[in-house]
Amino acid sequence: METATHLLRRSFEATIGNEDGEPSKMPAWGVLLLGTTFLIFLGIWFIISYTFGRVLTTLLMIESPQEAITFEPLAIEDPDSTINKDPEQPARPAYITSSFRRTVKHLQAVGGFRGRFRGFAVFIVNAGLVRWIARMLVFIPLVPYGVAGVIAAVICAQLPLAWTQIVISEPNPNSWYRRIPSPRVWRKVAVPTAVLAVAEQITILVPLRLFELAGFTQDAKTIAQLSPHEQTMLSLKGFGIFVLSVVLGFLLVLPANVTLTRVQASLLPDTDETIVPFDRSFGGKVIPEIVGGNGVVSMLDAWKTFDWSSRIRLIKAYAKVYALTILVTFFFTICFTAEMFLIAGKDWASVLPGDGSKDL
Repeated sequence: METATHLLRRSFEATIGNEDGEPSKMPAWGVLLLGTTFLIFLGIWFIISYTFGRVLTTLLMIESPQEAITFEPLAIEDPDSTINKDPEQPARPAYITSSFRRTVKHLQAVGGFRGRFRGFAVFIVNAGLVRWIARMLVFIPLVPYGVAGVIAAVICAQLPLAWTQIVISEPNPNSWYRRIPSPRVWRKVAVPTAVLAVAEQITILVPLRLFELAGFTQDAKTIAQLSPHEQTMLSLKGFGIFVLSVVLGFLLVLPANVTLTRVQASLLPDTDETIVPFDRSFGGKVIPEIVGGNGVVSMLDAWKTFDWSSRIRLIKAYAKVYALTILVTFFFTICFTAEMFLIAGKDWASVLPGDGSKDL
């Protein structure tokens, strides 16, 4: 996505001129072509990252096997009878989240075209608010940005709680801000929210620090002057750090995210119905408040009741999302490159401000 964004930015600079006041160099049809392609790219990328990467995976995290929530009456036939015995068992119903296509069809059946973007408004509000609070907290002495991010996420814990409940439940006539749970529910999600925030910070900051120690913060000219052996070693270090970041994501972020999502789902009001089969009792682990319980699944039970088959399906879903993101980015990068050759041929500098070949 970075390459595609860079090409579009340069084309717009060419059209309106750069900061030095250079006149437009790219034809209007060229800007229109690149802009249209970029908007299509953004739309597809958004569907992959939000619908597949967030909505679908959230539903997958809470979907329960149908038999776990189906009431089966006691047998009334004589167990010793051999008459009318049916040796064949009914086929186990497939998960709604068993495939991307099946899930998207279900979302559209439940909420129409907008169903695949459910919860987007509160998602944007939460992302903006967390970032703003984190930036404010950084001004406090001795509060590093990583810690500020964790504190901000915990402060706003009710917003992702509302997002999860909106995503997994049937359409509701109330606006998203009316579905934010009461403040007393905040304490029930504060700890798992903090655990996820810490896991995310570790997964981000540790690889970044290793990149600095490995020498990737050097300017491009310095790296280009390294010997072939040094460049090879630097590439291997980069690959190793990338693998480490993926491992940290699967070992830390994924379990923490699953745990938080299932804790949030356990707090879904009884008046709201889910759009996928969901065992609200978590196998009898949740005790309702009306009978003296706290009405929420514990973090340990939230993870333990997420069986291995579901964990594997979730990992496969994330792998598909990453693969689709890479493929789409690669495809549109080729499209942008081909369009640039169509507009300017080999002389890209003729339509880009300054030395066009220098920055590409």
